[in-house]
Amino acid sequence: MPLNPSFGRRGFLAGASAAAAVTFLGNEVAAAAPAAGETAKPERTELHWLEGTPAAPAAATWGVPWPRGAVSADTSFALAGKDGAAVPLQSWPLAYWPDGTLKWSGHAMAAGAPADSYHLTEGKPAEPENAVGVSEESGRIRLSNGIVDVALARGGTEVIGSVGRDGRATASTGRLVLLTQDQPDGEDAEPRRFEWSGVVESAEVEQRGPVRAVVKLSGRYKQDHGKRRGAGGRGILPWTLRVYLSAGDESVGLVHNFVWDADVDKDHVRGLGLRLSVPMADEAHNRHVRFGTDSGGVWSEPVRVLTGLRRDPGEEVRNAQYAGTRTPDPQEWSAEVREGYQELALWNDFVLFQESSEHFSVRKRTSSAASWLKNAGRGSRAAGFGYFGGVSGGLGVGLQDFWRRFPRSLDISGAATDSATVTLWSYSPHAEAMDLRHYDTEAHGLGLAYEDVQEGFSTPEGIARSTEMRLWTLPATPTRKRVAELSAEVDAPAQLVAQPSRYHGAGVFGRWSLPDRSTSGRAELERSIERDIEFYKGQIDQREWYGFWDYGDVMHTYDSDRHEWRYDVGGYAWDNGELGTDAMLWYVFLRSGDPTAFRMARAMTQHLSEVDTHHSGRFAGLGARHNVSHWGGGAKEARVSESFTKRFCYYLTADETLGDLMRSSLKADETMVRVPPLRNALPPQDEVPTRLRIGPDWYALVSNWLTEWERTGDTRWRDRIVTGMRDIAGFPAGLFTGEAGGAVGFDPDSAHLTNLDKGDYEGGYNLSMAFCGEQILWETLELVDVPEFRRTFLDFARYAQAPSEEKIDRFGFDFDPGLFATIYSRVTAWAGEQLDDPGLRRRGWEKFTSDPNGRPWPDPVRVDGAAVATPVDEIPVDRSSNQSGDFVTCGTNDAAQRTLAIVSLLAIAPDEAP
Repeated sequence: MPLNPSFGRRGFLAGASAAAAVTFLGNEVAAAAPAAGETAKPERTELHWLEGTPAAPAAATWGVPWPRGAVSADTSFALAGKDGAAVPLQSWPLAYWPDGTLKWSGHAMAAGAPADSYHLTEGKPAEPENAVGVSEESGRIRLSNGIVDVALARGGTEVIGSVGRDGRATASTGRLVLLTQDQPDGEDAEPRRFEWSGVVESAEVEQRGPVRAVVKLSGRYKQDHGKRRGAGGRGILPWTLRVYLSAGDESVGLVHNFVWDADVDKDHVRGLGLRLSVPMADEAHNRHVRFGTDSGGVWSEPVRVLTGLRRDPGEEVRNAQYAGTRTPDPQEWSAEVREGYQELALWNDFVLFQESSEHFSVRKRTSSAASWLKNAGRGSRAAGFGYFGGVSGGLGVGLQDFWRRFPRSLDISGAATDSATVTLWSYSPHAEAMDLRHYDTEAHGLGLAYEDVQEGFSTPEGIARSTEMRLWTLPATPTRKRVAELSAEVDAPAQLVAQPSRYHGAGVFGRWSLPDRSTSGRAELERSIERDIEFYKGQIDQREWYGFWDYGDVMHTYDSDRHEWRYDVGGYAWDNGELGTDAMLWYVFLRSGDPTAFRMARAMTQHLSEVDTHHSGRFAGLGARHNVSHWGGGAKEARVSESFTKRFCYYLTADETLGDLMRSSLKADETMVRVPPLRNALPPQDEVPTRLRIGPDWYALVSNWLTEWERTGDTRWRDRIVTGMRDIAGFPAGLFTGEAGGAVGFDPDSAHLTNLDKGDYEGGYNLSMAFCGEQILWETLELVDVPEFRRTFLDFARYAQAPSEEKIDRFGFDFDPGLFATIYSRVTAWAGEQLDDPGLRRRGWEKFTSDPNGRPWPDPVRVDGAAVATPVDEIPVDRSSNQSGDFVTCGTNDAAQRTLAIVSLLAIAPDEAP
């Protein structure tokens, strides 16, 4: 049976059959898959908007999980609104269960008047009134939906040839622009500046409609030589630009991503953006520039201002300029204004500049020969929406996370001419140039600064950053209300989600619980989770954890003496997802549906997968440990870049760019040979290709392989998991194998692990499960049946926190694994669940509730007056030392592990919960 044409991933759109899809999963899988022609009946899935029904028509993309064995790979889906009206839908597979059935499906909905809620069922999808079409010509790819037409380049520097509506060009000659200088600002010498253009090197159509088309352009930036754009021989910052067009939409979506491979000492980025030409056909007084703010405000001015004059042009004229509608003909104006209006100033250039998370300004000028008026507008947070055009139409633009990822700006030059130039600056040239050098030239040691810095390792090589943009083809100057609506869509794009019970019932993402407030003790645990999310939300705002490279991350540990997070103290500064901060946020969303948790989690996943992960170069596939500079830590590890916690966002949002970034983590296998995880802990060796710890290193690799297997069905990745599991099961000490917390040999070619016969049972396994290791293993064991490894893992879980007499009885001797009680509370309880031992389940809870580092924090207190520069909230925790011996007050590690423990323990041992 052929797949539904709308079930559109590349290989499937080419006409692959469901039988073929099952075949490449492996012979043993094909036998278990549904027979040809059999289609399971998927349950009806109720969907709702994350933050309430959007005010304006909106397309949406999202993912839905399915229970194992419930939905055939070739199932067709239909979508309907709350009133039963069919909504055009396009679907495609995101992941498969081992039996070939669907695990996650991706969906795209056509733009239209949004319903309050929707339901997704099996069925034939409704077709859009005007399907999205894709045509490929020599040197061009064209997209059209009956409203918008887009021409994209297959090569050269004109990335976007044109964007039009109803036969009229709205914008053309779209270029990716890069500005650099050879030294940072503030040095004695004047920096030399250079201009670069993005050169398209490849183009690929990823989806062809009918509801949604996706085109991926790829290339590098090359230096301009005068009018010869991108003519330089050197190419830097490899980039991708995905272009999205949905049925019924009057906008084009863009996601730009680049990877850093330039010289941090000589290539300082001053500006990075998308530049387009916009025709300006209306009279100057009927041309408008409009910007929206995150509070619903609108800044709006015409190119020629007719209000505020010495003489009144007439109420209708003034009202029209304010509203953005066409003014009466000049012959209808008052005589004094009619005869002299052409002498009025023509405002040619405008800039909206978000210089910090707390302030934007609007400036304008008449020409480059004149000065800027820098007081044209001001405010706190601009939404990132702008309109440039006239009453007969123009270009609307949007830059997501505009104020959160400052410095950003929207620029227009030539607004008084026939063709204006509009630039969406994802990094604004009106700010200081980027300086990606490490914060110091010396390391400060683990002893006091908790800093692991090594020569040549504090480099941003291979880190990435993405920017989401939109281009609207608008038939007229948008009303102020419309500007506010579009600004809200830019600031928080519409997102469809399912109910927490629906996610939970699908059996995805390991072992987690829905909220339980059935007793006072459980209610207090749930309140502690809510308090932590609210606290970190407030800290992000109070401490202004925003900026181009910083947004999405939080800090690691607090300094109560300074009433400040330890932003400048080595490894205590930026958290980089240490101990599962991102997983904490995602599990909170899954079990509660909390929009705040979703937005925080998505921002953190974007940050971790981009800024904290090296995608190319010496450390490709590895992430950087927590540090003052996000990429500054010398511990380059797979635990940071692993795919397990990135999958939440990928599957819930169907984000293709994140899918690319997760796939690059597979490079870690080979990189670990060049950069061994234990190179500083153990002496050099030549016995095995490299050494790693079973946890967290091998667990992280397992999560990468698991993700690639379920996304593609390629059993090579499953086989790598099985190989390692069988090797570990054959080690005499099982998961207690190895010195330095579990050191074993690893061969990236075969995926075999080698017992090095050193240090078994000697301890230091505290990090083994700290980075969602137990969740990775729980989910993998449900997908890969290796009984001998399950027994080995169960043995480890059973005795990891057992009293001495039990370990002596089992092993013949006592030993101290060196574990953190809260981190290991859930594997202890899991052993009790597997063995049906209530005592073990209670032990898991007791280990958690008796651990000082696992206890919920008290409510935050306000610190103000002369103690701080501005009032802040902090957790009033007494000074103490944790199990690592760190001098702490409160830290994100504790918050993350506390929540993860509650979420898992309530699922595994609910009857033993307080």
